[in-house]
Amino acid sequence: MISIDIYTDTICPWCYIGQKKLQSAISNFSNNNFDILWRPFQLNPDMPIEGINRNEYLQKKFGGEIEAKNKYELIYKTGLENNIHFQFQKIKITPNSFASHKLLALAHKYKKQNQIIETLFYSYFIEGIDIGNIAELIKIAKQHQIYDKNILNYLTSDVDKKNLLAEEKQARNLGIQGVPCFIINKELVLFGAQDKNKFLEIFNKILND
Repeated sequence: MISIDIYTDTICPWCYIGQKKLQSAISNFSNNNFDILWRPFQLNPDMPIEGINRNEYLQKKFGGEIEAKNKYELIYKTGLENNIHFQFQKIKITPNSFASHKLLALAHKYKKQNQIIETLFYSYFIEGIDIGNIAELIKIAKQHQIYDKNILNYLTSDVDKKNLLAEEKQARNLGIQGVPCFIINKELVLFGAQDKNKFLEIFNKILND
């Protein structure tokens, strides 16, 4: 069994690319060989709860839409190489991602994190959906059969907030400054959207030792 802890943000395009590369590598093995845990890491921890206008966000982060376009060209190209057709132009709001991390925490209890993270990435980057919107998160919960009458209260309450923020703090204390970050078997740390062959090399070595 190989454990993989992945620090991620649901609005991080490189995390989506990293997820695709990881899944492509894992498809070469039995899924029973892997125990994957998605952990929270907010790239914008001070984001207003309602998010901000996408253009305003790009202006603050990159200095403007043109500068952002140059940054995103590499992401777009790398996405296509990994069967992701990023639709950045559809994104109108850069959301606060904390509620989506709460949904992932809930999904962990149902053993459906991998399915939920895939849908969150697709919803945001392909469909341009505001995944900071609670109603949209509830739709995703229903789609994956993890919805119950308490979910609205859970997503809008402080339940699990302390634990999730503690996980983020632990990551930063470990020196993690960006995502994705993959921790394999609690000891091997890989930063960034790794090449599929790097994962294959590591997994083969572990499983064959």
